[in-house]
Amino acid sequence: MGQQKRLLWIRVIAVLALIFSSLLIYEHFKTAPSEFCNIGNKLDCGVVNKSPYSNIDGIFYFLNIDLGFSVPLIDFPLPVSVLGFLTFLFILISSYKLNSKKKFLKLNKSQLIKTLKILMILSIIFSLYLLYIEKFILLMYCIYCIILDILILIETILVFKLKW
Repeated sequence: MGQQKRLLWIRVIAVLALIFSSLLIYEHFKTAPSEFCNIGNKLDCGVVNKSPYSNIDGIFYFLNIDLGFSVPLIDFPLPVSVLGFLTFLFILISSYKLNSKKKFLKLNKSQLIKTLKILMILSIIFSLYLLYIEKFILLMYCIYCIILDILILIETILVFKLKW
């Protein structure tokens, strides 16, 4: 696959991830239960998306309550889906900037690709953390989250094949 075709696929995956991140943000804040996402006794986005782990401060909750580490509980109720949205927005913008001769955020093309690779590694690690929460703590899965995890994996493969 050529570089331009790979960039096109990176953009397509980023747009899909933005859509699913937006759905997760919407589900997080809506008060009514999800109609689409409540499938049986193991698939319920509402349970996953409204749990204490669905916010940034859920990491501290996990460390303190579940693992027993003495860390302060921080009240920062920003949904993790917002992080996903911002991550894929950055990837989408970066994919267009890779075709430009100008630097993006003072990064040349090779630095930008390296930044994208680091971002994708962090995304995979965070996805694994969230999958752990779903499987072993909540005992419930979110179909939107699983789709987003698959998109993160595909995007990681595509980003790691970029060269400049």
